[in-house]
Amino acid sequence: MKRRASDDGSLCPHVSVCEAQLRAPQQGDSVYKDDCVLCFDSPVCETLLFTNLQDSPQGVGICLHCFQTGCVGDPTRSHAGLHFQRSGHSLAVIVRRTPRPAEPVTRLQVVEKRDEDLYDYEHRAVCMACDPVQGREIAMTPAIEAVIQGIQRATSLAHHDEVQAWEEDIHPCEHTLTLTQDAVSPPALGSEASCSQCSLTSNLWMCLQCGHLGCGRAQFGGIEGHSHALAHFEATGHPCSVKQGTITPEGTGDVYCYACNDAVVDPALGTHLQHLGVPVATLSKTEKSMTELQLEQNVQFDFHMVDQDGQELVPAYAPGQTGIQNLGNSCYLASTLQALFGLDTFQERFRHLDEHIATCRTSPTQCLECQMRKVADGLESGRYAVGERPQGIKPAMIKTLLGRGHSEFASMRQQDAEEFFQHLMTSLRPLSSANKVDPTQTFSYVLEHRLQCTRCSRVRYSEETVEAGVGLPVPVHKNPDDSYQPVSLQQSLDLFTAPEMIQYECPHCACSVEAAKQTRFATLPDVLVVQAQRFQLVNWVPQKVQVPYQVPLSDFIDLAPYLGQGLQPGEEALPASSNDAPPSFDPDSVAMLTGMGFSEPRAQRALQATGGNVEASVHWLFEQADDASLDAPLPQSPSVDTSALEDMGFSRAQAAKALRLHGQVEMAVAWLFENPDDPGDTEPPAAPARVGRTETPARYRLASFITHRGQYVAHVRRNDTWIFFNDEKVVLAPDQGELSATDLSPMAYLYFLQRI
Repeated sequence: MKRRASDDGSLCPHVSVCEAQLRAPQQGDSVYKDDCVLCFDSPVCETLLFTNLQDSPQGVGICLHCFQTGCVGDPTRSHAGLHFQRSGHSLAVIVRRTPRPAEPVTRLQVVEKRDEDLYDYEHRAVCMACDPVQGREIAMTPAIEAVIQGIQRATSLAHHDEVQAWEEDIHPCEHTLTLTQDAVSPPALGSEASCSQCSLTSNLWMCLQCGHLGCGRAQFGGIEGHSHALAHFEATGHPCSVKQGTITPEGTGDVYCYACNDAVVDPALGTHLQHLGVPVATLSKTEKSMTELQLEQNVQFDFHMVDQDGQELVPAYAPGQTGIQNLGNSCYLASTLQALFGLDTFQERFRHLDEHIATCRTSPTQCLECQMRKVADGLESGRYAVGERPQGIKPAMIKTLLGRGHSEFASMRQQDAEEFFQHLMTSLRPLSSANKVDPTQTFSYVLEHRLQCTRCSRVRYSEETVEAGVGLPVPVHKNPDDSYQPVSLQQSLDLFTAPEMIQYECPHCACSVEAAKQTRFATLPDVLVVQAQRFQLVNWVPQKVQVPYQVPLSDFIDLAPYLGQGLQPGEEALPASSNDAPPSFDPDSVAMLTGMGFSEPRAQRALQATGGNVEASVHWLFEQADDASLDAPLPQSPSVDTSALEDMGFSRAQAAKALRLHGQVEMAVAWLFENPDDPGDTEPPAAPARVGRTETPARYRLASFITHRGQYVAHVRRNDTWIFFNDEKVVLAPDQGELSATDLSPMAYLYFLQRI
């Protein structure tokens, strides 16, 4: 490339000064080269496939001093120039890369390849001190070229953190290894086979214990199913089934364990099929395996998505309607972020990136505030939602930050969307300050607990602050045709706030009595996040059930009837009791119960009710399985345990502030080492303001909902239109059909109700 004389490196005064400071990245260095650390501009120029403004035509600038990436070319942003102004790092390399044509995908696996196999590269050494917007081109000296080559060879941090192989990791389970089989007649095969409870002749699952044939679950893409194989397991407890159409002459096939609720391997599948009278050697595979279906969904189910009736879905890319790339089983993160940024409060709180970075002194890669504003800019600006096939944003940095210190969210395994929502709220809470609104308070409210002794009629009122979300019970009742009776949001709220009778040591009566316990809302949040708790016990194992849950899509719902009133005239309060202090729990007992899948508050309440007996607690938990209120956190003592940090040499004031800001000990330690001169909380913290609102009417309308059907997807109301988000794919939700809000909302997992 011919350079202008004015671009000659000899005319740049910064090269000779900075060149001696440069070194190639070493093992252990973090190299951020996938996108700008403050926006989602990347070095890729997708000229071969489609135009996407995420892939900046100017490329991006990678700092030759610290290997952070910034965008270039736009004077309103130019984050590479901003990096120079804040760090003094003058030299950078402008990188543009053009992808080579992709090879056809033939299996559910992403084979790790070198960048050189995937892209053609262009590099220009520049000085950002001479031109903070475009970068002034300089001569490619041997020292500069050595650093650039090191950056090329280095694995990007995002690539390092991701799992590159997506091939499903399926193992045997205890039920396939210990499978017992009944003596039965050979099942029907081929064209003669059909579901025992309906007329379906495909998507059939054969019970490996008794040979029963039942249809599977319905799948995205028009695969029919009524879950009769699941119903057979619920009725008999027979755990393992094989998808009949996937059986091969070699004795392999798709096996699913309903007890484990997961795909598994049956090492003796051929033997088990022969016991049932299935002539394995004569069969041929007639249906796609679950792996092939997932491959088809992830590779082919893209911008030409069609519904079950063959109607092509309408792309809906626009500002606020930008997709999020899947980072590897990260649909839980994408759907939650789409639901949150569909709310005005989140958009406003994180909208202005420049306001924060002007004063932020933390590296953007380590600052959650920076990364949340980066996501807001990516989703709301519309820059990454243009072109024929926009790929959306790739939030690898924020995923890494949120996963730090958390074994599950740091992994590439699929996670629960509600658990991620709660983890995100916990992580965002410390971002509040004197001049920054706490973004999580929009979800916070207060519960009122009322207890009345049936003997003396005295009452006790207590309040419990809930940071976010409420789990509502969903009663399970079947119709004569084995379908589940629908349950409305109002029915769930009625159950949640209904009185129940408990045994109670009344401090006034000085004896054990029956007491009426009732929970209502003392205040209501701006946004109520509802988790529909659809499950029932099957052989003492909680199983999710497909109970239709009715939440109005357009109409308002008034929650004022569920507000408590506090102590009423004529009511007499119960005297205080020494038993009212928060109890302590044996950590090993709590860990044993949480290891069985129960939440920590539920486990603590069980131990409290049974005097710490673990075995009795298990029986108590199963008896109370439908009580969603048990998952609410127990009231905590106002004192904070700072002993672990004090043992490390920090003062009580420093430890208290670190725990107040970050909650978790590991994150508190990191903050203390980063801020060794901070004196800590030298004054006792002020009592927190009461969260939530009490005014009536309290009208709410559904703003968004998250559904899990193969993977998490989100429906978000934008300007009274439902938009359907499936990772990077964004379309207008159809008025009817399997992807419509009408069809999917009854099966949603999380509902975001916004106060109007």
